Amino acid sequence: MKRKLDDRLWAVADCVEKGAFLADIGTDHAYLPIYLMEEGKIAGAVASDIHKGPLERADIHIREAGLSDRIATKLTDGLRGIEEFPVTDVAIAGMGGLMIAGILEAAPFVKERGTRLILQPMQHIPELREYLGKNGYTVTRETGAIADGKIYQIICAVYTGVTEEYTETELLLGKYNMAHKDENADFFRALCRRHLDVIGDKIRGMEKGGYDTAHEKELYALIEKQM
Repeated sequence: MKRKLDDRLWAVADCVEKGAFLADIGTDHAYLPIYLMEEGKIAGAVASDIHKGPLERADIHIREAGLSDRIATKLTDGLRGIEEFPVTDVAIAGMGGLMIAGILEAAPFVKERGTRLILQPMQHIPELREYLGKNGYTVTRETGAIADGKIYQIICAVYTGVTEEYTETELLLGKYNMAHKDENADFFRALCRRHLDVIGDKIRGMEKGGYDTAHEKELYALIEKQM
């Protein structure tokens, strides 16, 4: 029986290139590489995790799918040792943006090979975008999913050596998302509304405390204009 993915992981899977060798970092159950292999989209994969328990579960699911000869597993921290595999695409989903940045910083082979990155941070998303821009990673695509009332953002990038500066609005919404907002209009509007809610709450709290809210109101207006 083919495994199905939830909307979040399906959006990640959609970003993986046809014929890729995937490294799924922090794999947990190995659902992503199993799905992609069963769909015939990837040539092979390595599923890694820092904890034994999740990796043991991943091994069980891989065996049950009859894919032990196509999907390897590795107990490791981040991307350490993953350079042993012929990786073309790296998926890091469900971690914080700062943790993802740290994983990339410790893995120079990603830059040397021009590895495609599919990143799905859970928080510190502006900080991750800023890291990518300052460290020569070019964002090639952004997309996302809405599941159980939560908004998940996915950033695809590759190292080009070209650094890039972002405005505060671009860090929050994603420069690619802003330039291609009609491609995933419902998601982009939901993302804007989420930020407007957060900034609106901040403005009201600051006003109660007697603080100047000019910057926050300007940012609110810039995001509102994108909708």
